[in-house]
Amino acid sequence: MRIDTHLVNDGVIRLAVSGELDLGTADLLTDAVGEVLTTARPAEVIIDLAGLSLCDSTGVDALLRARADAAAQAVQLTVINPRGIVRRVLDLTGTLDRLTGVPALL
Repeated sequence: MRIDTHLVNDGVIRLAVSGELDLGTADLLTDAVGEVLTTARPAEVIIDLAGLSLCDSTGVDALLRARADAAAQAVQLTVINPRGIVRRVLDLTGTLDRLTGVPALL
């Protein structure tokens, strides 16, 4: 998995995640979010999943933990661009709306 960090504008950081988010890589995401929250102190963190090809239950948990860690510091965290199987996993686990703000289609 690869995570590229981008300053979108003052106070907004985007983490572009690519590859597979699973048991072997989930800690990389939580560590990256933790580092951004600690060092950059942004108002908002955007996690862009456009390049993510796989997300298992451990990956979903990592996204939820990242969101909780951000909320604990009064930082908004939003997931954008989940596609294909990643979007389906978030939909099936009931986390799509909570992470993206976009309701799942029935």
